[in-house]
Amino acid sequence: MTKMEFWELMEIFRNKSDGDNEVFLQSAQEYLSGCNAEEIYYFGGYLGAYMESVNECIWIDMACKVINGYVSDDTGLYFALWLISQGEKVLLEALTNPDSLANLPYIPFGNAEFEMLMSVTFEMIGEDMDIEKVHSIQIKCLEIIAPDIQYKNNDKYGNYECFEDGMEDIPNILPNLIKRADSENFDWKNLYEF
Repeated sequence: MTKMEFWELMEIFRNKSDGDNEVFLQSAQEYLSGCNAEEIYYFGGYLGAYMESVNECIWIDMACKVINGYVSDDTGLYFALWLISQGEKVLLEALTNPDSLANLPYIPFGNAEFEMLMSVTFEMIGEDMDIEKVHSIQIKCLEIIAPDIQYKNNDKYGNYECFEDGMEDIPNILPNLIKRADSENFDWKNLYEF
C-alpha cells in the first residue's frame, strides 16, 4: 500500500461515513478484511506514522483545546486520529496553519475524537500480529511521509517555555477557530482546565 492509496482509502471511508466514526470504522474493517496481511500492516504503518507526526504537536493541541474544550495525552491522541480521518489536505494544512480547521464544513465540537481507529490494524490481523514488523513498517512509512510534514513556524512544539504558555497563546493563534466555536455556542475556555 502506498501513501496515496492510504489517503484514497481514508477519503472513501470518510465519504461513506458522513461524519459518523462507527460507519467510518466499519467501512475500514470491511475493506481491510479483503486485504492481505502486508497491506494491513502498511495501512497501520501509515496511520501510526501520521499519528507520530501529530502527537504532542503544540499547534494541534491548541486546536484540540478549542474544538474539544480540553486536551491531555490521551485526548490529544484521539483528536489526532480524528484529524487524520479528515484527510490528507486537512491534516497537512492544520500542521502549518491550525486555524484552517475553522473552515471545515462540520466540526463535532466537544467530541472530535476517534480512539477506535487506532485498533483497526490489530483487529484485522489479530493475535498473530508481528510487533517487530509493525515497528519496521511504521519507520518506513515515517521516512516516506517525512517530506510532507511541515509545522507552523517550522517548530512542532512552538517557542513556548511550557505547555501552559502555548495554551495561553490560543487566542493569538486560532482566532477563526475560536469564532467558529463561539458561533456554535461551544464554550471551549470553561469546559475543562488544560
